[in-house]
Amino acid sequence: MIRQPLTTAERWRRYQRDLQAYRQRSLFRRSHPRFYRDLKIVPHVFLLQGKSSIAPLCQDEAAVRLALRGRAIWTLDTAARLVTGRGFLASHDLTGYLSVDDLKWAQDAGLIGEPRSSGLSVDPLYHRPPMVIARVEDEVPHVELPSGDWVVPWDFLTRDILGTLGWRPDLLTRLEATYPEMLATLLARG
Repeated sequence: MIRQPLTTAERWRRYQRDLQAYRQRSLFRRSHPRFYRDLKIVPHVFLLQGKSSIAPLCQDEAAVRLALRGRAIWTLDTAARLVTGRGFLASHDLTGYLSVDDLKWAQDAGLIGEPRSSGLSVDPLYHRPPMVIARVEDEVPHVELPSGDWVVPWDFLTRDILGTLGWRPDLLTRLEATYPEMLATLLARG
């Protein structure tokens, strides 16, 4: 079946419909009780151009994570998977903070390919192999899990989510119910 091109009037009606739906979603989000509380956190752009890199994994994810233990401070989906056992992104990238020297070491050790500037999103628009997404930073607070992995504390995870995915009350509510409690439980065991 051949689909006819849309007329200008039909395109305009669809645009107006989508704009109205966007306005309704925006008003609903701003009326949510979390909105003003979460806005008090200073925006933090995790994927800031020149501060973050992305590199393909040259070995399987578990081997790279094990090799970077004690060097990388995991955040976003990687931290959520390590602490709660459940991630929130479709891609299984390793996302964390690394120093420039540690990123170079991982490349020289054959764990990752050549780092390049990261994109605007951590969740790919197309299916691709897992990557390491690293924000190059030296001083980041972290908590050591009994496994030896370093993860960011809850307030830094919130900051990174807001700076990467935007304001997501559904995700923040789910993580707030599990991440701090599971992190405390893991630290009590260790």
